[in-house]
Amino acid sequence: MHSEQTPTPTPTRSLFLLSCMGLIVVAQMVLWWRAMHWYPQLPARFPTHFNASGTPDGWADKGPMWFMLPFMSLVMVAMFGGIARWIGALVRNVPALVNVPRRELFLKLSAQGRMVVVAPTRMLLAWMIVLMTALFSYILEGTGRVAVNLDDTLPIWPVFVFLGLVFSTLPFFMLALMKAVDRAARDEGVV
Repeated sequence: MHSEQTPTPTPTRSLFLLSCMGLIVVAQMVLWWRAMHWYPQLPARFPTHFNASGTPDGWADKGPMWFMLPFMSLVMVAMFGGIARWIGALVRNVPALVNVPRRELFLKLSAQGRMVVVAPTRMLLAWMIVLMTALFSYILEGTGRVAVNLDDTLPIWPVFVFLGLVFSTLPFFMLALMKAVDRAARDEGVV
């Protein structure tokens, strides 16, 4: 039996999502701007892959291939953004398909309660988009610098920083998700 009180997303979560969306838009603009900045300066062949020491070991001819990284970034933004949007419909219409901790409690919640529970998932997806776009920007900028001989190598250590940020976020996400289920179940009186 559900109580009349319905949970609502917190202002902090809304501010976080808006901040991430703003960062994503700015990062995408910077990524495309830098791709266009480097393109006229590229030699006939530019590096497309780097080995573990950051030395180029794959090459491509100047052309549309240069814009593959920004394009892949844009596709990933659309894909993760679409998942974040789609999960709302899934939670409202077919909640049994959603895999969350404390699932038995989750399934007893109202549609609005379930939406509050998946808010951390949307936040995680937004954060992942920010990190991926930043990583792609780093790789593109480094590739441009190596291509025009400003640098000899593309340092690999920042890639591990980005991966560390991704993986270190996951425990906090799982904890937030479990707390959200418990809180919503308490608020709706299903525990």
